[in-house]
Amino acid sequence: MTQVDEREALAPRTILEHAELLHFTHPDGPLPQAGRPYPDEDRYRALPRTERRTAASNQAIVDLVTSAYRAEPSPARARFPLAEALRSVVVPSRGHGLLLEAVASVDPRWRHRVGRHLACTGTERSQVLVGLILLAGAAGPDDVLPVRLLGLLGRHFGESAIRVLRQIPGAADDLIWLAERADPMNHARAVEALCTLADPATFAWLLREGVRPDGPSVVHARAVAETVDLPALLNPDTPMGRCPSSTDSDGKAPFLRSGEVVAQVGRVLVALMGREAGSAELRRYAGAAAALAGFTGAAGRMRPGLDRYAMVVTVLADLYAGQAATLGLPEREVAAMRAALERLLDEPAWAAVRADAERSADPMSRRRAQWALATRIACRQTPLPAGSATAEETEMTRPDGGQSTFAIRVHVGDPGLDGGVETRVFIDGRPIILEAFDKGPSEQPEYLLGPEHRLRAADEPHEVRLAEADCTEGCCGALYVTVERRGDEVVWRDWRDPDRTGVDLPVFRFAAADYDAEVHRAENDHSWEWPDRTVARLLRARLRAEPDLLGRWDCDLGWMSTGPRDCGQVQVSYFHPRRPAVDDEPWLQFVAVLDVPPGEPDAVADVLVRQLAETDPRRPEWLCGGSAEAAEALGFDWPPARRR
Repeated sequence: MTQVDEREALAPRTILEHAELLHFTHPDGPLPQAGRPYPDEDRYRALPRTERRTAASNQAIVDLVTSAYRAEPSPARARFPLAEALRSVVVPSRGHGLLLEAVASVDPRWRHRVGRHLACTGTERSQVLVGLILLAGAAGPDDVLPVRLLGLLGRHFGESAIRVLRQIPGAADDLIWLAERADPMNHARAVEALCTLADPATFAWLLREGVRPDGPSVVHARAVAETVDLPALLNPDTPMGRCPSSTDSDGKAPFLRSGEVVAQVGRVLVALMGREAGSAELRRYAGAAAALAGFTGAAGRMRPGLDRYAMVVTVLADLYAGQAATLGLPEREVAAMRAALERLLDEPAWAAVRADAERSADPMSRRRAQWALATRIACRQTPLPAGSATAEETEMTRPDGGQSTFAIRVHVGDPGLDGGVETRVFIDGRPIILEAFDKGPSEQPEYLLGPEHRLRAADEPHEVRLAEADCTEGCCGALYVTVERRGDEVVWRDWRDPDRTGVDLPVFRFAAADYDAEVHRAENDHSWEWPDRTVARLLRARLRAEPDLLGRWDCDLGWMSTGPRDCGQVQVSYFHPRRPAVDDEPWLQFVAVLDVPPGEPDAVADVLVRQLAETDPRRPEWLCGGSAEAAEALGFDWPPARRR
């Protein structure tokens, strides 16, 4: 046998054999390169295809499968001609709703036998995909092994494999098996399926592994919280049998309500508080108040560590000025929870965690320690509503004949979780933007408190956008208010959201002197900044004040960014030769990623200005926007990665 013959003999002939071989060599994690290339790679690339799927092309696949069933009701005879017909078509890896609906009325025995044949013996991905679609709702326990192996090839088969497994009785453990070896997106799909199944045997895994803050599964944080019942986990009156259990470090004795379980509950709560899960997930979670009370009461059981210190600080900040502060709980209960967490953070073992992080050689650890200290200081300065007064009682007790109090605070999230930065406005101690708008974050301080002075009041009324939906305003709306000066008062009126009619907020009036003083203070208060953010502010000011610094390269400044997690870097965007416009003139966008050297922020900003002004910033590696046609017209090479 020649070497070529030997390689061909050893090479997997079916896609299932390909997945099985890769799993044998990589049993515990995601497959390298997501299992690519598949055995059908060359033939698949040669198949005719359109740039995007259309209703007609999707219907053609439906007609192909359903006509095979009508032509040959015998699965033993139908499987071979259908497999042959599928060799010449491209079935998309997603968007199978039309086909799933069409085959729902097909004889389950036909679907099972034909689907298993296609999935297990298919040498083309279209065959395997249609096989998995046919198996959904028709598969049984004997199909679990091949289906979950195919699910390892997540890019093309993960979603379909999870759909099959979730409908097989007793396959919850197999969903966990696949989730632990899946890419982030299919891990999230498996978590969603497990929450739907709600099998108590999976609750411990869901609590421990179901929410990954840096992955798409974070959007299922509320489903996980509802499924495992967070309050019950921390309630000593809950029967032990209803709580998901785990094992200790020896793998022997089960433990419930331990420090590790408290930390797992805390991670889910923090996910619910974060923007990545959705802008109001904690408020939408019916068990939020009970879970918060249980966590604050049990947090002392956790073993101190930097992640847990940051977790406690995040919950504390949310109780002061986040979603937790808008749950409508009596102020005395919220105050008791805040006090419990403050006391915990001041205990010697916990205080030592932050002190050690401040001295760490790891930049992110130092950054988180600085953030934690700044956040605790900001919490103590947060304006709070008086007592447990309702909104109506607050209206009746406002000073100066109905005038409201007004305060601005900047909120910075945990850098370890890529937390965002928001400008939070308090009226009569209430975080008014959070209460009124739940589809996205408040605007950043550079927008509301920057050189445009958007919150300043003038005799001429002007509208200010206070928050925007996570997607875009055009998709899901924003929160606007009109600001106007009337003599010795400032008025906020005409609240609106373009995505819906009527925002249920009244007209607010503030003493003009107090309002002006607070806006002036907030515009000049940069204590919330970390060094990189300060450098970004100074750099932005320089480039705006001296447009010729970029103009010499025929560039126009765009946005500038450095997030809490961007240790030592600032991103600067700019357009060449102009910003996008309605005309057809070509333009390109560049984003410079600048390393921030150590030093005083003013001196560092000068260094970065010279770096942008003295060397051509139109570098190919920084080209990120525009089009290949515009690049060619302007004499640049379009990045090869963007040609696909």
